[in-house]
Amino acid sequence: MSTAAQSRVKSSSLDQFELSRYVKTLAVAESVRMGRLSDLTHAVSYFIKRKATTPNSVTESLVVDYCDQLEADGYSVETVEQRMSAVTTYFAWCVRTMKTSKGAEPFTNPAHGVVPSHQSSCAQCRASTNNSLKGDCVVRNRRLKKWAIAQFESSLTASAANTRAAYRRDVELFAEWMLDSMPSVIPNMVEKEHVREYLAALHDRGATSRTIARRVASLRRYFVWAIRSGTSKTNPTDAVHTPTVKGRLPRPLDAETVARLVSSEDEEAPEWRRARDRVVLEILYGSGLRVSEVCGLTLQSVSSDGSSLRVMGKGSKERMVPLSAPATDAIHRWLTVRHEVAGETTGSSLVLSARGNALSRRDCTRLLDEACERADIPGGTHPHALRHSFATHLMDNGADTRSIQELLGHSDASTTQRYTHVSKERLRLVYSESHPRA
Repeated sequence: MSTAAQSRVKSSSLDQFELSRYVKTLAVAESVRMGRLSDLTHAVSYFIKRKATTPNSVTESLVVDYCDQLEADGYSVETVEQRMSAVTTYFAWCVRTMKTSKGAEPFTNPAHGVVPSHQSSCAQCRASTNNSLKGDCVVRNRRLKKWAIAQFESSLTASAANTRAAYRRDVELFAEWMLDSMPSVIPNMVEKEHVREYLAALHDRGATSRTIARRVASLRRYFVWAIRSGTSKTNPTDAVHTPTVKGRLPRPLDAETVARLVSSEDEEAPEWRRARDRVVLEILYGSGLRVSEVCGLTLQSVSSDGSSLRVMGKGSKERMVPLSAPATDAIHRWLTVRHEVAGETTGSSLVLSARGNALSRRDCTRLLDEACERADIPGGTHPHALRHSFATHLMDNGADTRSIQELLGHSDASTTQRYTHVSKERLRLVYSESHPRA
C-alpha cells in the first residue's frame, strides 16, 4: 500500500473516533481544547496501528500498552498523566453517547483504572521546599541520565549549596521541557531556537523577567560545562538575549527603627527564646551576616575573647567579622541558657530551634516577623534588609567601599555597590561641606 493510501486509511479510521465532535463538547478555552485534541490524536493513532479502528474495539490491555509505551518513550510524568487523563475522559464520553446494539454487551471504559507506573504524587519527585520542583527520583533521574545534570552540579564547587541546587533545578526544568517534545533529545541536539521557544513559553506562563534571566544564566553555565566535558559541542545560549532586570534592593531601616526592632522582646516567652532571638537580630544587623551564615554558626565560630566571628560564606570562603558590644553581650546571655533546649543530637550549632536543632532560615524569618510586630514596624521587613541596613549605615558614617566589601564577604566590589547606597542626606552634607559655592 502506498504512503498516500495509508494516510487515507488512517484519516478514515480517525474519523471513526469522532475526536473533533468530542472536543467541541468541552467547556474549556480553545487552546485547551486543541491541546486535548492533540493528546487524543496521539493515543488514537497508537490504537489504530494496533488494529483498533473504532472506540469499542479498544481494550483495556491496549490502553495499558499505550501507557507503558509513553513511559518507555521517555515522556515526563506530567505528560503521561495528562494524556491518560484525556484518554479516560474521552472514553467516558463514548460510554455516555455510544449506542449499543440489542443483545450486545454494553461498552465500558477501557481506560478506567489504568494508571501510570510512576505518578506525580511520587514522594521522591515532590521532595522540595515549595512542592513545585521535583526532587531526587530514580525514575526521573533515569530519564535525564544523558544530560549528566548531577555531574554538572558537582562541578560547581565554588558555589553555595543553595546556588548549586538552583542551577540544577533550572537545567532539569529545561531538559524536561525538551524531552516532552523530543523524547530522545540530548544536550548536543539543543539549538538556540529551542532555548528561545522555551523562554517564550516561560513568558506565556507569566514568568517574570528576573526568573527568565536566571534560567538563561543557568543554561548558559550548564552548556559551558557541557562543552568542557564533551556533552555538547556548541552553546545554544550564546545568541540568546537575556532580559534586562532592574536591581531590587530591600529598603534599609533607619538606625532608630533598627534599635527598636533589635531590643524588642516577648516578655511572655521563656528566657532561652528571648535570648536566642536577641542573638540572631544583633548578629544580622551588627555584623551584616546572611541568614544562611547565621544558621551555620557554631560554638567554635565565636573568638575566645568574644570580639569576632569566624564566618563561612558563599563558595566556602571564610572571613572574620567583628562583633558589636551588644552582640557580644547577647551571645554571653544566650550561652548561659542554651542548655535548656540543647539535646544529645544538637551538635555544636550556636543558635538553636525549640527542638534543639540548628536554626533554619524559616526560623529566622519567623522570629523577625514577630519582632517587627512587637516593634510596630508596618509591613515588617526581611532578614536581608538588616544586612543592607548594616552596609548603608557604615557608608553613611564614612566607611569606605573596600572595607564594607570585606565585611560583607563580597568577592566583587560591584556587588557591594548594589548594597551600599549613600543617602540623600549624606550627599547633601558632603556637598555643603566640600563645594566652595554650596
